Amino acid sequence: MRLVSVFCCAVLAILTFSGAANAAPVLLTEIPAYDWYHGCGPTAAASVLGYWELHGYTNMFTANDPDVYLTANVQDQISSPAHNTKYDPTPDAGGPVPAFTSIADWFQTSVDPLEFGWSYLSDSDNAFTGYAGYRGYTFNSWFEGYVTAGAPGFTWADLVAEIGAGRPIMFLVDTDGNGGTDHFVPVFGYDDRGQDGLWYGCYTTWTEAETVAWYQFRGMGNDWGVGYATFCVPGGGQVPEPAALMSLVTGLALLGGYRLRRKA
Repeated sequence: MRLVSVFCCAVLAILTFSGAANAAPVLLTEIPAYDWYHGCGPTAAASVLGYWELHGYTNMFTANDPDVYLTANVQDQISSPAHNTKYDPTPDAGGPVPAFTSIADWFQTSVDPLEFGWSYLSDSDNAFTGYAGYRGYTFNSWFEGYVTAGAPGFTWADLVAEIGAGRPIMFLVDTDGNGGTDHFVPVFGYDDRGQDGLWYGCYTTWTEAETVAWYQFRGMGNDWGVGYATFCVPGGGQVPEPAALMSLVTGLALLGGYRLRRKA
């Protein structure tokens, strides 16, 4: 059973907190923020890959610093005109499948039977490895579910380790706390606030002018709770054994709904 995520249109607010933090927040720098473009999945993945564009992988986009920060300069790599022409209408406009040239192609964003803006979690690793390979780079990617009692999964320690290693990741989250995932976001920071909890830093994908948004590191059923994390590692890296990976996802059908985007 495939896992599905959909672009969320909740009105967004950055959470505030009280109480002193144990230490200063840890944030990676040079993470491009992009305005939502044809799906939260390819938009969030573009922020992660844009980071790597600015850290030695200079052929990732047909844009250079500072142009890589502008959605208009990388939008064809987020979702190509050919992809948009075929899949934006509902139902499918027909005709041949376009060549794979953008993140949305490997993410299978909006591909039938999905509606406009939807992306499968199970294609999130392909979005990173496939697109990077097309641009001439070897990347490795896999996804893990949020750790729950009695089951392995993605932990706070994993988040700290990835950010500490200089690697942003992508979360699939439950923005409205209803127990189902509905939005992909690029994650590039963490903050241990002691008695006020553990927090992750991300972009919401609603604007390229945004600053970091902070949400508590908790599981689904909480506002902005974490469902899954997709790793993006240049040059390879360790991938979970298939059996272990399937133990994380078997029986979990995460389906969200699509609504028109609203701005706060």
